[in-house]
Amino acid sequence: MERRRSLADRLNLLFATFKPNDGANRARSDGEYFNSEIAERINKGALADRLKQEMDAPVTISGAYIGELRSGKATDPRLSHLKALALAFGVPTTYLVSADDDPALDDVESDLSRLRTMRELNVQKVVLRDVIGRTGLSSASQHALNSVLAQLLELEGIENPDSPGQGSRGTPA
Repeated sequence: MERRRSLADRLNLLFATFKPNDGANRARSDGEYFNSEIAERINKGALADRLKQEMDAPVTISGAYIGELRSGKATDPRLSHLKALALAFGVPTTYLVSADDDPALDDVESDLSRLRTMRELNVQKVVLRDVIGRTGLSSASQHALNSVLAQLLELEGIENPDSPGQGSRGTPA
């Protein structure tokens, strides 16, 4: 699996993986959330209330600042911003704050890879992390699951968007 280790890379992977299901005609050809949409999610509503309760203070962030984090311009965000971004995407905060060699990064990125593959195969509403968490599969078993899925895709002649040198059908997941 391709290593995505900078904060900008990690955030961009989250944006590339989690797409809105609003059915609206997205102005972006890749169908990703706009930075401002994630900022609004963090600043208003249930997520904002949860963050305020957990952090004992309101957490606000702008779409422009999220853009700076994604481009690598801003490299030293507050922990409250990282926690808010992780909650907005439903990943552990450790994914955004862990050291490069932390095995937890590989675990989350494996989950994200499977989610992108399932989306490419038009699998709807799969709660992957919950299913895997309940099975108690080790990292090695999760890697084996990814390998089996890649082999099945190859046998069926379906392009795997995560395989080097292969493209994907239609819009990237």
